Formats: sequence, structure tokens, C-alpha cells
Amino acid sequence: MRHFISILFLLCLISCSGPTGYWSDPRVILISIDGLRADIVNNPAFAENHPYLARLMAEGEYCANVQTVFPSLTYPSHTSMITGVMPDKHGIVNNRPFIPEKNFVDWYWYADSIKVPTLITKAKQKGLVTLGVSWPVTVGAEMDWMLPEIKSVTDTISTVDLARKHDRPETFLESAKIRGAVPEDGNPSGYNRDLLLHEIFMDAFFRKAPHLSLYHMIETDLIQHEFGGKSDEAKDAFMFMDSLVGNIMAFLDENKLWETTTLMIAGDHGFRDYEKQVNINRLFEKEGWLTLKNGFISDWKVVCLGSGGSGFVRLKYPADRDFKKKVRLLLSKQEAFEVLEQRHMRGTLWAPEKTDFVLLANKGFGFVRSTDEPYITDRAGGSHGGDPRHKILKTGYIAAGRGIEKGVIDSMSVTDIAFKISDLLGLELENSVVMKNR
Repeated sequence: MRHFISILFLLCLISCSGPTGYWSDPRVILISIDGLRADIVNNPAFAENHPYLARLMAEGEYCANVQTVFPSLTYPSHTSMITGVMPDKHGIVNNRPFIPEKNFVDWYWYADSIKVPTLITKAKQKGLVTLGVSWPVTVGAEMDWMLPEIKSVTDTISTVDLARKHDRPETFLESAKIRGAVPEDGNPSGYNRDLLLHEIFMDAFFRKAPHLSLYHMIETDLIQHEFGGKSDEAKDAFMFMDSLVGNIMAFLDENKLWETTTLMIAGDHGFRDYEKQVNINRLFEKEGWLTLKNGFISDWKVVCLGSGGSGFVRLKYPADRDFKKKVRLLLSKQEAFEVLEQRHMRGTLWAPEKTDFVLLANKGFGFVRSTDEPYITDRAGGSHGGDPRHKILKTGYIAAGRGIEKGVIDSMSVTDIAFKISDLLGLELENSVVMKNR
């Protein structure tokens, strides 16, 4: 009995404490559907396969020509969505930091890696209530209610247990578990992971009425990596995400919240299918320029971080011009990719100063990080990370509700999303200027 009373007290304490908004307040929900390709939004069968997203399109605005950032990867793109600037300004230049000695296994998990103000920091300054569920680069972010995106890279701890170490407040995930929104144990994956994240989002949104909500849907990306963007499996995954969006729309309908709520759906990048995988570091190993020991990069004169449609090559001693010429000559002889140097990278195509060569995968090829695979492997799949100006890497955007005019936007950038939200919530984000093409 005493144990039962303690649980009730904890549940009441957690549910009743902490900042809470009012349903009469203006709010924005930004949902990113990872890998939402522009050609899906453009497809004549879109309404049939995605009835809830189609309703948003009919009632609000949409764009099927959204240019993402370079590299066209999840973490740089999501950070641009909440900062309004490109990776060279906000500092999240890849999904992963350039640490070859760890085989590039780490990710840019932590919010303190971001170098400019974000919608999150601006909302805190304004005293708005914020909610984040699995939004990239938010570990340590000052959100009121948050389950950040993070996972074990060594499989020594479950995703749920690791996330519990970094949720905000410390009782956020535990309280959801007590209410039954989180299973007792396990390391959910696939659709089960997205169902779990959805339950956590709906639970927190209902109880806390946040002004700014950031929510990342994941499985559509992983499915397209494995099966390709045009696969039946990918089609099913997007239909599944549409049903989750439908749950949120039903809540807004039932509680008559559309006059105060703006619902935005955004993609972070498109997808390109390939037939062959490319492992550049195996090429360097063959030349004796890189050493692999027990599956790890133990020494290197030149190394590459493979990122799907692009690869970032760095020399340990860039002042060694003779060696740089050898590397350039070797790379230029390969048919799998195009080679760029810093002098070629202007504007859209950009890389950190320490990058000596950027590789852009040619049609049918995709870069991988694995140290186990040979240089070229016949293995089909999907990737992104390449030149964001290519049609296949364009993404989509849909929005409806408060402050949204009905219409079609000809073209936009993922950076525009930050300023749309800033305007809707009065956050005064000043990192850049919004592009408006209607």
C-alpha cells in the first residue's frame, strides 16, 4: 500500500509540476519526416496514400521543391531548420564529428555544438514552453520537456536507458513509463521505436500544451537506406507516418485548436538509390596510406568520412604537397565519384577548411563508413548526403493552421522554416533572411 501511494504521489508531482502553456496561446508543432522526398509530395497518388498530409496540403501551404543543405544529411539539415543558417555557420557540418581513430562512430548529439541562436534558445528567452521528441542535436538543450535523440554506439546500454540519462527534466521519461507510454524494458527499433516516440509526444503535448514542439519521425529514413526510395517498403513507411500525423490532427480537431496551432511537416533531404557501395578507406589502405587494426583505423596519412552521396577526405599533413598530388591522382582515376577541392567549393557546396577533397558519388554509387567491406561492393540501397541542388535530393514541406495562407510555394530552403516559426511565435530570429517564393 505504501509503495502504491508513493507511485501515485510521484505521478501527481510529475504531472502537475513544471512549465505548462495554455491552449489559448499561439503554438507551432514542427514534425520532420526523415527522408520525405519531394517526388512523394509531387506524386499524383499522394492524396490516396497519405490522406492526412493531403488534407494539410488542401487546407494550407506546401512546397515540393525544398532545397536542403550540404551535406544533405539529417543532423546538418535539422539544425538548419531551427537556426535559419547553413552548416558552415551553425557548426553541425555532418552527422558525425571527424574522429577517424574511433571509426567515425560518434554523432553530433550535443546542443552545445551549435554555434548560433536556435528556435529553442529564442523560445527560452521569451519564456515559452518547449517540447522536443527525438530532435537531432538536442542533448543538453534547454527545453522544458525533452527526450533527445541519442543511442549507444557500442551496444553497451539500451536506447531507452541512455535516453533516460539525458531527458529533461530527469523525470520526463520515467513519468511517461509510469503512465504506460513507455514499455518496461527493451530497445525498440523499427516501427516500434516510432510508435514509442509518438506515444511520448502525444502524452507530453496533451499534458503540457507547449508553445514550440519539435518532433522527429525516423523509420522512413532507415527503410529507404535499406530498400531504396522507390521500394514498396518505403511506400508503406510513409503511409505509417501519415497515420501518426493523423492522430495529431485528430487531437487538434477534437479540441478545436486549429485557431491557435500551426502544424508544419518538413523533410530533411531526398534520397538517391545506388547499386554499388564505395569504401574509400580500403582504397587508401591498399596504397599503404592507412592502417586498419582489428577493424579500427589505427594510423592514417589520408582518411575519408563517407557520408552517402559524399565523402570528406583529409590529409594528416596537408602541407605535404607531393603526397597531396599522389592522393589527387589516385582519386581522379576512379569512376565512382567526382573529386572537388577547396577552390571548387563555393556557395552551396561547402566543407570545413581542414577538408582537402570532397567526393561526390556518381550515379549508381554510394559511400559507406564500414571498415569491413572491400573498396567496391555490389550492394543496392539508398543514400543522401550529395549535392542538394539535384532534383532527387529535394525534400517537401506542408503547413496548415494559424497564420498559414492557402497556396503553393514554388521553391524554398530548409532554412526558411526557422523564420516562418520565428514569425509565428515572435521569436525575432536574426541569423539570416527568409526566402519567400510564392
